[in-house]
Amino acid sequence: MPQTVILDYDMTLVDSIRAITRGLNKIAERFDLRPVDENDTRGVMSLEAKAFWSTLWGRYDEEWSRYFIAEVSKQEKNYLEISPGAEELLTDLKASGVQLALATNRDNAWHALASIDLARYFDTAVGCLDVMRGKPAPDMILMVLDQLNADPCQTVYVGDAVFDMEAARAAGVRAIGLTQGGVSREALFAAGAWQVRENLLESRQLLGL
Repeated sequence: MPQTVILDYDMTLVDSIRAITRGLNKIAERFDLRPVDENDTRGVMSLEAKAFWSTLWGRYDEEWSRYFIAEVSKQEKNYLEISPGAEELLTDLKASGVQLALATNRDNAWHALASIDLARYFDTAVGCLDVMRGKPAPDMILMVLDQLNADPCQTVYVGDAVFDMEAARAAGVRAIGLTQGGVSREALFAAGAWQVRENLLESRQLLGL
C-alpha cells in the first residue's frame, strides 16, 4: 500500500463533463461565442485556465473567467457527479493511514473539493493558482510531496489524462491512468502510466485495498 495517494479532480474524482459543457455554453451565450459539445470539452478539460480558453475559442479573455466564477460556478455543483466508488475509496485509504492529496488544473483545488463535500478526506490540495506551471509540468505533485514530506517512491498519482501521466512521470511518482475520462489505454501508457484501469473501483487493488 502506498503512503501517499494524489488524485486528479475532473473525470477522476468526479464526472464533470456535463457540468463543464453546460457552464461553457452559458459563457458562449453571454459573450456570443460558438456553442460547444461534450467532445469539445473533453479536448480541453485537462488544460490549465488560459490554455483551456485559448484552445476552445482561439483567445483568452479574463472577463470570461470572472463571469464563470461570479455566475456559472455557483450552479456547477448541481451537475457534478461523484465517480462510482470514489468516496468509499477515500474512506478506506484514510482509515488505512494513507495521506491523501488533490492535484488539479482547476484554479482553486479546495473549492473544487468543497463543492462535492469531499474536502474532509484530504490532507492537502493544490491547484493552478498555487504553482508557476500547471500539469503536465510536475510542479503540483512536487508541491504535494514537499507539503506532506512524502517519499516519491511510496506515492501514487491517479488521473485520467495524458497530462496527469506526464506530470507524475516528471515528478518521479507512479501513475495509475483511468480510461473513464475517454483517453485510451495506449495513450495513457505512452504518457508514462505505471498501470491503467477503467475506473476508480478497478484501481483499489493497485492501492492495496
